Amino acid sequence: MRFVLFLLKKLMRNSGGRTMDPLQVSMTGVRMGERFLLVGCYDRALLSGLAAKVGLSGTSALAAFDDEQAKRAAKVGAKIGALIETHPVVDHTLPFDSDQFDMVVVDDTTGAFAALAADARAGYLRDAWRTVRRGGRIEMVEGTVTRAAGYDALA
Repeated sequence: MRFVLFLLKKLMRNSGGRTMDPLQVSMTGVRMGERFLLVGCYDRALLSGLAAKVGLSGTSALAAFDDEQAKRAAKVGAKIGALIETHPVVDHTLPFDSDQFDMVVVDDTTGAFAALAADARAGYLRDAWRTVRRGGRIEMVEGTVTRAAGYDALA
């Protein structure tokens, strides 16, 4: 029994002694060397996990809605030793080239994205579609928040 507990603890930690990636990072399927864009930065653990996964061979980028998100990303990058390319969102447009990313992740862990007006959300998602390469993916990471009646992330 003691050996089983030891083995379970060992499996729950990686070789560096840190715990495994947060569930939301694992579920994105991000891989080393990929190019990803995070739209909004409300969850430090999400950005940290994604940026660490792609490593130095990949690209980490953030479309920041405000200065606070840009500062948060800079702190995360400094802490994990990753370069996170950060650009402010201007006029509901993601400031990146078309077909630039393998994956776009929308951070809605606090419900801030869901709280945007429907036309603004649709505009950001259309722009995310523009920035993701053919065969790439767009994912939304939601937290446990209450949604307005009729809210449908897929619509």
